[in-house]
Amino acid sequence: MFGEKILNAKQLAMKLGVSRSYVYKMLKNGLPYHQLGSKSRKYFVYKEVQEWLLNN
Repeated sequence: MFGEKILNAKQLAMKLGVSRSYVYKMLKNGLPYHQLGSKSRKYFVYKEVQEWLLNN
């Protein structure tokens, strides 16, 4: 599941074929993400990212 449906920023960039800096630009524009705590890393649900990209 992790690495296929749930991705970190590096994995998301690789799957989308963009740079990590572009992923962070998308984050500033409202890319959906999740965190377990305020100091934990962001993770992305690939299906949510796909829907966000299609709707924006």
